[in-house]
Amino acid sequence: MNAPTHPTRVLTMATLMQAVGGGLGWSLLPPLMPLIAVDLGIAPTASGLVWGSASLGIALGSPFGGAAVDRFGARRVGAIAMLVGAAACALRVLATGTFTLAATMLLFGLHVGFVAPALPKALAGHVPLARLARANGIALLGYTLGTAATVLVARTYLAPALGGWRGAMLLASGLMVAVGIAFGALVPDRVAASHRASFSDLIAIAKDRDLRRVAAMHFLLFGGYLALLGLLPRALLAMGVPLTEVGVAIAGWLVCAGVANFTGPVVAARVGRRAVLLVGAVVAALGLGGLAITGTHALPWLALAALGGGAVAPLLLTAPLEMPAIGTARAGAAVGFLTLVGQLGGFLLPIASGAMAETSGGFSAALGTLAVVHLAIVIPALGLFDASGSSLDPKAVRATVGAAA
Repeated sequence: MNAPTHPTRVLTMATLMQAVGGGLGWSLLPPLMPLIAVDLGIAPTASGLVWGSASLGIALGSPFGGAAVDRFGARRVGAIAMLVGAAACALRVLATGTFTLAATMLLFGLHVGFVAPALPKALAGHVPLARLARANGIALLGYTLGTAATVLVARTYLAPALGGWRGAMLLASGLMVAVGIAFGALVPDRVAASHRASFSDLIAIAKDRDLRRVAAMHFLLFGGYLALLGLLPRALLAMGVPLTEVGVAIAGWLVCAGVANFTGPVVAARVGRRAVLLVGAVVAALGLGGLAITGTHALPWLALAALGGGAVAPLLLTAPLEMPAIGTARAGAAVGFLTLVGQLGGFLLPIASGAMAETSGGFSAALGTLAVVHLAIVIPALGLFDASGSSLDPKAVRATVGAAA
C-alpha cells in the first residue's frame, strides 16, 4: 500500500492501548481485590475464579480476534474491542458476587483476545520489519509500567480519592473509551485486509513447526508471568517482607521487565535473537531459583528474573511476522494463536505452582517450579536454530527484511 507511514503516532497509540487497557483496566483488579472481596462477600478461594475468568476470555476470544484483525484490519477491530473492554470494566460496578464479577472479567478477557493481535499488526504496517521487535518492546513497556503504577496507587490513592473501588473502575473505563476512540481515529491500516481470513487460518498456521515452538515459549513465559503475578504477594509476605514493601517489590519487578522489553530487541539486533532467547531464559530461571533458595533480597532476585523474561517477550510477539510462511498478511491469526496458547499457560501454570506450594508446605517450591518453567524455554528456542534453518535465524531475518524492502 502506498499510504504514508506514521510510526511515532502508531507506536504511541499501541503503547497507550497496552498501558490503559492492560496496565490499568486489567491489572486494577488484583490490588483492589481485598476491598472488593469484603464488599461482595467473595471468599479467598473464589478470587482465583474471578482472576482466571479473564484468561479464559482471552483464550476463547484470541482465535476469532486474530481472524477478525486479518479480515477487517487492525484499526477497526482494535478500536471496537477497546470500547467493549471499557464497557466490561464499567460493568464491574454492578457486580453482586463472585459469579457476576467473574462474568465481567470473562467479557473483559474477550476484548483482550481481539486487541492483542491488532497491535503488532498495526505496528507492522508503519514500522520497518528490522525495527518491529523494538516497537513491540516499547508497546509492552507501556503495559508493564502501567501495571506497576496501578499496583502502587490503586488501593492507596485511586480508590480513596474516587469513593471506593467502583469509582476506580469507572475511571479506568473512561480512559479506555478515550484511548479506543483515539486509536480508531489516528491509526491508519497499511496492511491489506484479507477477505478470506477465517478461524480456519489458525488451524492452518498452527501446523508450522517454528510457530509451534514460539507458541511453546510463549506458553512458558506468559503463563509463568501470570503465575508469578498471582503468587508473589503471598510468597513475599510468607518470606517476611513487610506489607508496605510488597507493593514496591512487585512494582520494581514490573519496571525491570518493562526496561527489558525495550532493551531486549536492541541487544538482539546486535548479537542475534538466539543469544537473547537462550540467555534471557537462563537469567530468568536464575533469578527465580535464587529467590526460592535464599528466601531473602527479594527485589534483586526479582529484578534479575524480570530482565531475563522481559527481554524474551517482544521477540516472541514479533517472530511470526518474520516467518516467510506467515508474514504480515496472516499476522493477526498467528498472534491470536500465540495469545491462545499463552493464556492456556496462564491457566495451567498457576495451578501447578499453587499445587507445589500446597503439597510442599511453602512457597519456595512454587518459585522453584516457575524457575524450571522459565529454564524450559531453552528447549524450543534451541529447536528454532537447527540445521534445517529457521526464519528466526539472524541471517534468515536479514534476508526476509531485504526481500520486503
